[in-house]
Amino acid sequence: MNKKLQVFVSSTYTDLIEERQVAVEAILDAGHIPAGMELFKAGKSQMKTIQKWIDDSDVYMLILGGRYGSIEEESGLSYTELEYRYALSKSMPVFAIILDEDLLHIKAATQKENIIFEKDNIDKYNNFKSTVKSNIVKFVNSIDRIPYIISTHLNEILTDGNYHLVGWVRSDFTDIKSTNFKSLSIILNKTIVHIDRNRGIELNANELFVDNFYFFNQGIASSCFPNADILITNEILELTINPKNKEEILKITKLGFKYYNYLLLEEHLVPKKVTFNSDLM
Repeated sequence: MNKKLQVFVSSTYTDLIEERQVAVEAILDAGHIPAGMELFKAGKSQMKTIQKWIDDSDVYMLILGGRYGSIEEESGLSYTELEYRYALSKSMPVFAIILDEDLLHIKAATQKENIIFEKDNIDKYNNFKSTVKSNIVKFVNSIDRIPYIISTHLNEILTDGNYHLVGWVRSDFTDIKSTNFKSLSIILNKTIVHIDRNRGIELNANELFVDNFYFFNQGIASSCFPNADILITNEILELTINPKNKEEILKITKLGFKYYNYLLLEEHLVPKKVTFNSDLM
């Protein structure tokens, strides 16, 4: 059976955007499903959501750079560390990729140093890094090493008899036939939802959905994606109302989650770098 693993990718965000993208593509290239929550707002309810995603994943992977990350107020620890500790408590396969000092300094030379290196919680960062290093870890001095490490390690996990991994197989689509998704994919591929002639960019509905999956999963104002109507019509997204400000919010439906997995696994649609910004639509 061709089992596909869901891999939860954890990291700080602004300093490791490129590394996360490489990791996501490597997981997809290896035939597995990436998951991650780096674009979600902080908060108690958010931590519960993250834990559920980790529960539903087969493997946890951490990418650790030079930053500690946003702090969760109650524990005083970063969300990244809380995710890591929670994954360890689940006795699931956990491994980490750590960027070595040379690579961090190269990144700092092209970006602002305070984006790459921790300034506010140095002791917490060092303690967390020591904890991570005491478990399974690989150091990289080049971003090009990340795909090889991911592919190799996932293969080792799959062949390790000590792990009883649920994974994902196509037969799990009990209520939706993949042929229906194929027809829908053809329609959405032909539906252009954004054209930027100055930059030569065209996005069809499938690309919009996959590239902004984390925003839709979080729930985002519908005004940010005025051209998402076709995704709503086909029940991939739904409109809900924010009870605080009565604003219309776009969120992924249960069908949308299955369609997302279909696009990744069957259509091999690779998420690009996050496309949402103020001048996109």
